[in-house]
Amino acid sequence: MIDHDTARQRAAAFLAERSRTWGASSRVRIVPEECVVDGGRLIAPYDHVGYLDEGREELRLAGNLPVRVDLATGECSFADPGEVDDLVGRGVLWPDD
Repeated sequence: MIDHDTARQRAAAFLAERSRTWGASSRVRIVPEECVVDGGRLIAPYDHVGYLDEGREELRLAGNLPVRVDLATGECSFADPGEVDDLVGRGVLWPDD
């Protein structure tokens, strides 16, 4: 079992590796205050650093799938759309949106 800080670090490393080929959208970062734990996994949303650091709305990402980290194994992957719909529907992810 890994702790939440370690899970966020793994999510950040996974995202950094996967986003290297995304061109202009590759400058992304996990949003720690939006990370949630649900069912033995950490769900880690992310966004473009221009939006996060400067508030530039035109750089805000839409439709991106958060990183999920299995807290038992530390394995990372992107959440699938159905999983995100479930989390949003239950008010676990992005409850204020």
